[in-house]
Amino acid sequence: MTISYIEKGIGLHHAIEAAGHRLRQVDGVWISTDDAAVQAIIDGYSLATAKATKKAEVRAIAREKYDLAVAGISPGELAGWPVLLEGAAAYAADGTITTAISIEAQTRGIPVADLVAKIESNAAQYQAVRAAIAGTDGKLRDEIDALTTFEAVAAYDVTGGWPL
Repeated sequence: MTISYIEKGIGLHHAIEAAGHRLRQVDGVWISTDDAAVQAIIDGYSLATAKATKKAEVRAIAREKYDLAVAGISPGELAGWPVLLEGAAAYAADGTITTAISIEAQTRGIPVADLVAKIESNAAQYQAVRAAIAGTDGKLRDEIDALTTFEAVAAYDVTGGWPL
């Protein structure tokens, strides 16, 4: 049997490998470890699957960018952010000083208002980066959804336009 190969992107090759087969081109002829099985994978590999594979690449980049946004910040500190944000919101709303805000401001030796300003500034900076990552992630996945050919999906560059 001769393989009737149609370029459908790297995801097709990953699917062939995941099924335990290999496909390679030698002197212009496609050779596989099992022509019938590989041809079935090629024939069954849909545009929707190609898009899903490309969108998974986007999600992986987004995860890397989110990790980069908080690089150098310990999990313990990250876990405390919601408590500090709630405390900052309570202080901004009616002057309530929560235990977490009180202890941190006292330990740092700064006024509560200064600590709250720092918390709000840091939160705004992080949220701006987070929103830019989320927006880029969604935009790229939306654009992939709109593609209509395997060639367009395979050629779509998921690496551009990211913050960080």
